[in-house]
Amino acid sequence: MSTLAWSGGLVLVTGASGFIGRHVLAMGARLGVESHSFGRKSPFAGPDSPTPAKGVFHAGDIEDEVRVREVIHQAAPAGIIHLAAGGVEYGQRDLPTLLRANALGLAHLLEAASTLPRPPAVVCAGSGFEYAPLDRARRESDPLLPNSAYGATKAAASAIAAVYAGRMPITVLRPFSIYGRGESPGRLAPHIIAKARAGEPVDLTPGEQLRDYAGVTDVAEAFWRALAQPPAIGALRTLNVASGRMITLRAFVETLAEALRQAGFKPELRFGARSYRRDEMMNYTADISLLRDTLAWTPATPLESGLAHLLT
Repeated sequence: MSTLAWSGGLVLVTGASGFIGRHVLAMGARLGVESHSFGRKSPFAGPDSPTPAKGVFHAGDIEDEVRVREVIHQAAPAGIIHLAAGGVEYGQRDLPTLLRANALGLAHLLEAASTLPRPPAVVCAGSGFEYAPLDRARRESDPLLPNSAYGATKAAASAIAAVYAGRMPITVLRPFSIYGRGESPGRLAPHIIAKARAGEPVDLTPGEQLRDYAGVTDVAEAFWRALAQPPAIGALRTLNVASGRMITLRAFVETLAEALRQAGFKPELRFGARSYRRDEMMNYTADISLLRDTLAWTPATPLESGLAHLLT
């Protein structure tokens, strides 16, 4: 494994108050990086936040072209980690709204960055949902034929990034399933934990879906490693981010349930009590060979210890 280090100068993180963003900022602080954040809400708050207690925050909306340009020229970053996005939560389907946030917002950011005297290295958050549904692990060479509004707008953002890759080094990282501290309460792991702590049963699908879960700290590290090892200017670099270990959703839940039992809880899991969603993706897994070969690194947190960490 290569050593993680960044010595390029100031890094601007968009969407830093989000699930991944807070961990990215916290890791940057541990690395000694001068990081600024940009978004609608300050990331430097919340009792469960891994973010450092204070830092430079630029308030603004990624959809506001003028404000984006002001912040880019004020901060003059040597690197940008772009995480601001709409539609991350399931059920957010308004396509025009998502296009403004995910595609047009990125265009504002990259256009402003391209006008700096020294355009920065950029790492953007894509998504595994950009790919066409397949019955195997996705590769970066697979077609982008998403079946959701969120996936479609993230694929549009990748196309925009490809246009600007001729002006600055750009990487699009495509995370798949993520878990860790700071997830929203409605997501799977926090939901199960809350139900177990309340002594209530958890209604679940049969759990045959295939997934590849990576811990959020590993995902945050992937962003810093991609920034520290930028591609050559001229072609967009895309990398899948996952653990490389495929499991069923049922196995993920049962691993979490065992961690809960070890912590003194008695989770009651009702597999099959719920039907699969109409648009359920039964295989949502990633081939991470290119990530490993490009960055000389793979996510290393074992699922068992990563899930147990949620309860400490």
